[in-house]
Amino acid sequence: MSTSHTIFASAAALSFLVAPTLAYADADDIGTTPAAGAPVAVPPKAAGPRDATPRDATPRDATPRDAVTANGVSEASPHPLTVLPEESPRVYRGGDAPIATAPAGDWAVLHAGLRPRIGTFGGVATLALAHARTERFYGVFSLSAVRNDAGTHVGAFQLGLGRNLADFHVGGMQISLSENRARTFYGIGQLALAFNRAGDAHGLFQVAGYNRANTFGGITQVGLFNRTDERFAGVVQVGPANVDMGTFAGVAQVGAFNTVGSLFGHSDNARFYGVTQAGVVSSVAGRFTGLAQLGVASYAREFVGLAQIGGFAVGSEDFTGLLQAGGVIFSKESVGIQAGLGVISTKEHTGLQVGAATFAKNASGAQVGVANMANEIHGVQIGLFNQAKRLRGLQIGLVNHADDGVLPWTAVLNMGFGDDEDEASASLRAPRQLGSSDAPAVFTR
Repeated sequence: MSTSHTIFASAAALSFLVAPTLAYADADDIGTTPAAGAPVAVPPKAAGPRDATPRDATPRDATPRDAVTANGVSEASPHPLTVLPEESPRVYRGGDAPIATAPAGDWAVLHAGLRPRIGTFGGVATLALAHARTERFYGVFSLSAVRNDAGTHVGAFQLGLGRNLADFHVGGMQISLSENRARTFYGIGQLALAFNRAGDAHGLFQVAGYNRANTFGGITQVGLFNRTDERFAGVVQVGPANVDMGTFAGVAQVGAFNTVGSLFGHSDNARFYGVTQAGVVSSVAGRFTGLAQLGVASYAREFVGLAQIGGFAVGSEDFTGLLQAGGVIFSKESVGIQAGLGVISTKEHTGLQVGAATFAKNASGAQVGVANMANEIHGVQIGLFNQAKRLRGLQIGLVNHADDGVLPWTAVLNMGFGDDEDEASASLRAPRQLGSSDAPAVFTR
């Protein structure tokens, strides 16, 4: 068997195994539509009662034969890769079936040209001085000086000084000076100076000034701006700005600006599963599950982990962990230790609050600070000024005020046991007795 037959058979087998059926949407912003597959030929319609023209008189090919290149590509076709039918569809049986339907001229060891348009290439490499368009590439590498388009690219490298586009890329790397795009990418990675874009990216990395993928599965995105629209599943995102609009599952987001979901927003679909977010701003619009969230400003709508720390501000609607620490701390419900200059829990805090000023609507545990305030405290308040509407425990400070304490105002020590509330609750729960003073009067004649 000759070398050309060996390459032909190997590429055809690889095509059968890996080339998927792809649906192309013009509205898709991936931007690989120029490499879309050639349209499927529609069989001629059978003549009916309203079609008086004999079938034999209907020209099958209105394009002049001299307008067809040696590769069977029509220059007059509106689609650059449309192959004109040579004859009516045939049914093959047994050994008569062809291995591939691509024109024989597309199969070669090397293919070079100014603006080549190729149906299926199987060999070593394609070279283009300007713009290369290949429906199905099976080889080592393709190189174009300006733009390199492929429907299916199976090879070690897709190289372009300008842009690389592929609907389905499997193998090695896309490398360009400006831009790489792929609807589906399986390989080592995308490497560009400016922009990498993928629908589903499964590889080791995306490295560029701006990296974006609908879903990323691999090791890292490294760039000035990194974004996933649905899911990041890897090790780390590294860059000044890292944004995941859906789920982050990995070790860390590290950068000046890190967010999962909209910044300081509210989203049930935003999830962080990992070790840490670390940056100037760290935000999760949904649930943070991990070790620590670190930043000058840190926010998680729901935090479950060890520590949430912000140099200036820390916020969480629902905090469960060991420590919240920062300049100003805000939460609705919290369990753990809150430590900062100003500490606020608008609904309920269980644990310890420490700060210059502390507040909790309902506190169970301890408040320690210069000024401590609570609607209801179950535990102890220690500070220069302590205030509570309902006290179930102790106040220790220079000035203590409790509406239902042993004394409303005291110095040094005050106590509250909730006796008034218990008696009032018991009287409300007790059934009314017939004939009591507040029973309704009954009149009889």
